[in-house]
Amino acid sequence: SNQYLGVVEKGGNNRGFSDPIFEYKLKSVGWQPGQAWCAYTVKMLLKECNVPNTITGWSPTSYNKKDVIYTDGIFLEGFSSKDVLVMSLSYSKFKADKSRYKGIGHTGLVVSLKSTSVVTLEGNTNDLGARDSRTGDGFYKKKRLLNKNTHITRWAKY
Repeated sequence: SNQYLGVVEKGGNNRGFSDPIFEYKLKSVGWQPGQAWCAYTVKMLLKECNVPNTITGWSPTSYNKKDVIYTDGIFLEGFSSKDVLVMSLSYSKFKADKSRYKGIGHTGLVVSLKSTSVVTLEGNTNDLGARDSRTGDGFYKKKRLLNKNTHITRWAKY
């Protein structure tokens, strides 16, 4: 997954990428030009690691309500450094319903998780520290402070 670090959009507005292999792999999990691609990136990375998931191209589907590690500013479960974790960010105060977590607008794959921060691999973000994909231009490794808008869920336990 580090092999994609630094891949950037080509033409802007989610139209394509500087790396044709990256673009091909995103298309293989359902991405189409013009669509936001943070969740497709997570789906693609999990597929490459043979981790079953139900993530679509819509970022709220990255929140695995069956195995929540961190949400609303609180750790609910322990985890292993070998577990496959996904970070999602919410931008509203909507709470979970039976089908998905509302208000999530961005997601990324967790590289490491500490008591106050998370390091992630994220698509459709930027290298400037902006919070989400609205100003995204590439695939980057990011460190984010944990807060009430950060959610960490587990997709595989080892």
